Amino acid sequence: MVQRPRGLTTGTRCQLQHDVFLKITDDSAHIVLGDGVFLGRGVELDISFGLRIGSHLLIAPGCFITDHAHRFERGATINLKGCVGSVVTVGDDVWLGTNVVVLAGVTIGSGAVIGAGAVVTRDVEPACVVAGVPARLVGRREAK
Repeated sequence: MVQRPRGLTTGTRCQLQHDVFLKITDDSAHIVLGDGVFLGRGVELDISFGLRIGSHLLIAPGCFITDHAHRFERGATINLKGCVGSVVTVGDDVWLGTNVVVLAGVTIGSGAVIGAGAVVTRDVEPACVVAGVPARLVGRREAK
């Protein structure tokens, strides 16, 4: 399902499996998917500002990417506080393992691999392998 489809731009040969939810929550928000992007079953992209995904990406089932978070200062209730956030950018040739969570403002460099179940709270350098909660560097991709 795509909420606000006018905010979605896709490259060629993108593949979305069943139960993918592209939730564009604001008329000014935009999701850009490059060429050859694969979104596995149950992926949710929850976007209020912007998401740019490069080409030849694998996003495994159950992943969640968001570009915003609810404000939670005391005073009014959280549902009335509104959101803050910033654009998420994912480079080319990236693999997000099953159930990865990517949070607002993160940039994932080209060639990176994110291990299953990781929560990405800060930028990931190109060709790095990260895993864990929060995601931490566990290796680098080697050329063969």
